Amino acid sequence: MKRVLVRVGLGFVGLVVVLTVVGLFLPRQWKVERSIVINASPEHIHPLVNDLKAWQSWAAWTQDMDPEVKNEYGGPASGVGAWWAWQGPKMGLGKMTITKSDVAAGVWVDEMIETRDAVNAHGSLTWTQEGGGTKVTWVDSGTLPPMGGYFVGMINDMLGNNFEQGLKHLKAEVEKRRAAEQEATQAVPAVP
Repeated sequence: MKRVLVRVGLGFVGLVVVLTVVGLFLPRQWKVERSIVINASPEHIHPLVNDLKAWQSWAAWTQDMDPEVKNEYGGPASGVGAWWAWQGPKMGLGKMTITKSDVAAGVWVDEMIETRDAVNAHGSLTWTQEGGGTKVTWVDSGTLPPMGGYFVGMINDMLGNNFEQGLKHLKAEVEKRRAAEQEATQAVPAVP
Protein backbone atom coordinates (compact mmCIF):
# COMPACT_ATOMS: atom_id res chain seq x y z
CA MET A 1 0.00 0.00 0.00
CA LYS A 2 2.84 2.35 0.87
CA ARG A 3 4.46 1.77 -2.56
CA VAL A 4 1.19 2.57 -4.32
CA LEU A 5 0.86 5.86 -2.43
CA VAL A 6 4.48 6.75 -3.24
CA ARG A 7 3.90 6.02 -6.93
CA VAL A 8 0.69 8.04 -6.98
CA GLY A 9 2.47 10.90 -5.21
CA LEU A 10 5.41 10.79 -7.63
CA GLY A 11 3.00 10.61 -10.58
CA PHE A 12 1.17 13.67 -9.29
CA VAL A 13 4.42 15.62 -8.78
CA GLY A 14 5.56 14.58 -12.27
CA LEU A 15 2.28 15.77 -13.78
CA VAL A 16 2.58 19.14 -12.02
CA VAL A 17 6.17 19.55 -13.28
CA VAL A 18 5.16 18.70 -16.87
CA LEU A 19 2.18 21.09 -16.78
CA THR A 20 4.39 23.84 -15.34
CA VAL A 21 7.11 23.40 -17.98
CA VAL A 22 4.57 23.27 -20.82
CA GLY A 23 2.76 26.32 -19.38
CA LEU A 24 5.98 28.33 -19.38
CA PHE A 25 6.35 27.79 -23.13
CA LEU A 26 2.76 28.42 -24.20
CA PRO A 27 2.11 31.76 -25.95
CA ARG A 28 0.81 34.27 -23.41
CA GLN A 29 -0.22 37.02 -25.83
CA TRP A 30 -3.91 37.40 -26.57
CA LYS A 31 -5.88 39.54 -28.97
CA VAL A 32 -9.64 39.82 -29.33
CA GLU A 33 -11.33 41.64 -32.22
CA ARG A 34 -14.99 42.08 -33.13
CA SER A 35 -16.79 44.45 -35.53
CA ILE A 36 -20.27 45.73 -36.34
CA VAL A 37 -21.72 48.21 -38.83
CA ILE A 38 -23.73 51.05 -37.29
CA ASN A 39 -26.14 53.10 -39.38
CA ALA A 40 -24.74 56.44 -38.26
CA SER A 41 -21.73 58.66 -38.78
CA PRO A 42 -18.66 58.70 -36.50
CA GLU A 43 -19.93 61.97 -34.99
CA HIS A 44 -22.87 60.04 -33.52
CA ILE A 45 -20.70 57.16 -32.22
CA HIS A 46 -17.79 59.09 -30.73
CA PRO A 47 -19.62 60.68 -27.74
CA LEU A 48 -20.74 57.28 -26.42
CA VAL A 49 -17.22 55.84 -26.62
CA ASN A 50 -15.22 58.93 -25.65
CA ASP A 51 -17.11 59.38 -22.36
CA LEU A 52 -16.38 56.38 -20.11
CA LYS A 53 -19.49 57.05 -18.00
CA ALA A 54 -21.55 56.64 -21.20
CA TRP A 55 -20.25 53.05 -21.48
CA GLN A 56 -22.85 52.17 -18.84
CA SER A 57 -25.50 52.64 -21.57
CA TRP A 58 -24.00 50.04 -23.91
CA ALA A 59 -20.98 48.04 -22.70
CA ALA A 60 -21.30 44.54 -21.26
CA TRP A 61 -19.61 45.60 -18.02
CA THR A 62 -22.33 47.52 -16.22
CA GLN A 63 -24.05 47.45 -12.86
CA ASP A 64 -26.62 45.15 -14.47
CA MET A 65 -23.82 42.58 -14.88
CA ASP A 66 -22.35 43.18 -11.42
CA PRO A 67 -24.78 45.00 -9.09
CA GLU A 68 -22.12 45.22 -6.37
CA VAL A 69 -19.44 46.83 -8.55
CA LYS A 70 -17.94 50.08 -7.32
CA ASN A 71 -17.16 52.45 -10.21
CA GLU A 72 -14.91 55.48 -9.94
CA TYR A 73 -14.25 58.05 -12.67
CA GLY A 74 -11.53 60.67 -12.88
CA GLY A 75 -9.60 63.01 -15.11
CA PRO A 76 -11.50 65.09 -17.64
CA ALA A 77 -15.16 64.23 -18.28
CA SER A 78 -14.20 62.68 -21.64
CA GLY A 79 -11.29 62.29 -24.02
CA VAL A 80 -7.59 61.81 -23.36
CA GLY A 81 -6.85 61.37 -19.66
CA ALA A 82 -10.37 60.33 -18.66
CA TRP A 83 -10.32 57.12 -16.61
CA TRP A 84 -12.70 54.57 -15.16
CA ALA A 85 -11.76 52.22 -12.31
CA TRP A 86 -13.93 49.39 -11.06
CA GLN A 87 -13.98 46.72 -8.40
CA GLY A 88 -16.67 44.09 -8.02
CA PRO A 89 -17.21 40.39 -7.38
CA LYS A 90 -18.06 39.64 -11.04
CA MET A 91 -16.13 42.36 -12.88
CA GLY A 92 -13.00 42.02 -10.76
CA LEU A 93 -10.53 44.86 -10.38
CA GLY A 94 -9.32 47.18 -13.11
CA LYS A 95 -8.80 50.61 -14.56
CA MET A 96 -9.09 52.00 -18.10
CA THR A 97 -7.62 55.30 -19.30
CA ILE A 98 -8.23 57.00 -22.65
CA THR A 99 -4.88 57.62 -24.34
CA LYS A 100 -6.02 58.87 -27.76
CA SER A 101 -9.31 60.18 -29.09
CA ASP A 102 -10.24 61.23 -32.62
CA VAL A 103 -13.84 61.83 -33.74
CA ALA A 104 -13.00 60.64 -37.28
CA ALA A 105 -11.01 57.54 -36.27
CA GLY A 106 -11.83 56.24 -32.77
CA VAL A 107 -10.77 55.96 -29.13
CA TRP A 108 -7.73 54.11 -27.69
CA VAL A 109 -7.28 52.99 -24.07
CA ASP A 110 -4.67 51.53 -21.75
CA GLU A 111 -6.02 48.96 -19.30
CA MET A 112 -4.93 47.60 -15.96
CA ILE A 113 -6.90 44.39 -15.51
CA GLU A 114 -6.78 42.73 -12.07
CA THR A 115 -4.26 45.38 -11.05
CA ARG A 116 -4.13 49.14 -10.72
CA ASP A 117 -0.39 49.66 -10.91
CA ALA A 118 0.70 48.33 -14.33
CA VAL A 119 -0.79 48.53 -17.82
CA ASN A 120 -1.26 44.96 -19.06
CA ALA A 121 -3.64 45.47 -21.98
CA HIS A 122 -4.36 47.96 -24.75
CA GLY A 123 -7.67 48.46 -26.49
CA SER A 124 -9.36 50.53 -29.14
CA LEU A 125 -12.71 51.16 -30.70
CA THR A 126 -12.01 52.47 -34.18
CA TRP A 127 -14.29 53.23 -37.09
CA THR A 128 -14.28 53.59 -40.84
CA GLN A 129 -17.01 54.55 -43.29
CA GLU A 130 -18.66 51.52 -44.87
CA GLY A 131 -21.46 52.08 -47.34
CA GLY A 132 -24.06 54.28 -45.68
CA GLY A 133 -22.86 53.39 -42.19
CA THR A 134 -19.79 53.14 -40.02
CA LYS A 135 -17.90 49.94 -39.30
CA VAL A 136 -16.84 49.92 -35.64
CA THR A 137 -14.01 47.55 -34.69
CA TRP A 138 -13.24 46.77 -31.06
CA VAL A 139 -9.77 45.34 -30.42
CA ASP A 140 -8.12 44.41 -27.15
CA SER A 141 -4.74 42.77 -26.64
CA GLY A 142 -2.32 42.00 -23.86
CA THR A 143 0.06 39.53 -22.29
CA LEU A 144 -0.89 37.11 -19.53
CA PRO A 145 1.46 36.34 -16.63
CA PRO A 146 3.63 33.18 -16.72
CA MET A 147 1.46 30.06 -16.96
CA GLY A 148 -1.28 32.26 -18.44
CA GLY A 149 -1.02 30.59 -21.83
CA TYR A 150 -3.51 27.98 -20.67
CA PHE A 151 -6.18 30.71 -20.59
CA VAL A 152 -5.66 32.48 -23.95
CA GLY A 153 -8.53 30.60 -25.62
CA MET A 154 -10.85 31.27 -22.71
CA ILE A 155 -10.11 35.01 -22.88
CA ASN A 156 -10.88 35.08 -26.59
CA ASP A 157 -14.25 33.39 -26.05
CA MET A 158 -15.30 35.31 -22.93
CA LEU A 159 -14.07 38.74 -24.02
CA GLY A 160 -15.26 38.16 -27.59
CA ASN A 161 -18.78 37.47 -26.33
CA ASN A 162 -18.67 40.64 -24.21
CA PHE A 163 -17.47 42.66 -27.22
CA GLU A 164 -20.26 41.29 -29.43
CA GLN A 165 -22.89 42.09 -26.79
CA GLY A 166 -21.44 45.58 -26.22
CA LEU A 167 -21.25 46.37 -29.94
CA LYS A 168 -24.88 45.30 -30.43
CA HIS A 169 -25.92 47.59 -27.57
CA LEU A 170 -23.75 50.43 -28.91
CA LYS A 171 -25.39 50.05 -32.34
CA ALA A 172 -28.88 50.11 -30.80
CA GLU A 173 -28.08 53.12 -28.60
CA VAL A 174 -26.44 55.15 -31.39
CA GLU A 175 -29.19 54.39 -33.89
CA LYS A 176 -31.89 55.21 -31.31
CA ARG A 177 -30.26 58.56 -30.50
CA ARG A 178 -29.74 59.33 -34.19
CA ALA A 179 -33.42 58.59 -34.97
CA ALA A 180 -34.55 60.83 -32.08
CA GLU A 181 -32.27 63.60 -33.34
CA GLN A 182 -33.66 63.30 -36.88
CA GLU A 183 -37.21 63.30 -35.56
CA ALA A 184 -36.56 66.42 -33.52
CA THR A 185 -34.99 68.15 -36.52
CA GLN A 186 -37.99 67.32 -38.73
CA ALA A 187 -40.41 68.57 -36.08
CA VAL A 188 -38.90 72.07 -36.09
CA PRO A 189 -40.79 74.24 -38.61
CA ALA A 190 -38.70 76.04 -41.20
CA VAL A 191 -38.27 79.77 -40.63
CA PRO A 192 -39.44 81.80 -43.69
